[in-house]
Amino acid sequence: MSDGSDRLERDVEEVLSNIEDFDWRRRQSRRPGPIRIALQRFGSGLVSRAAALTPNHLLLLGAALLIVGLVLRGGGLWLAIVGIVVFLIGLFWTSRGGNRQANQPRGGYWRDRYISYEQSDTNPLRRFFRRNR
Repeated sequence: MSDGSDRLERDVEEVLSNIEDFDWRRRQSRRPGPIRIALQRFGSGLVSRAAALTPNHLLLLGAALLIVGLVLRGGGLWLAIVGIVVFLIGLFWTSRGGNRQANQPRGGYWRDRYISYEQSDTNPLRRFFRRNR
């Protein structure tokens, strides 16, 4: 029984010593190829454009797809349906408040002063109904 535990202990020590010698950065040290660089640039560009998307963009895109789909014959019906769906998504997003920056209150500048259009209600019931309109 002690021979088995000694062998197990030796195996564990051997594995631990090999782990210390293992080059963990070997995979990361390779330079990425041109295809990988192109894919990364394309992906980051796509993500940055999607992050800058507003509800107005969706409304315009949906309307354009709908018009082009109605003008085209044949496969244009599917394009019109996609346009309707994109338009409705943009309309729903607009009705839910769009993409306001970090829940800042709506407002504007008048005579170089910022005027907030929303009142801060202390009544929790009013806040609930105002938030869910």
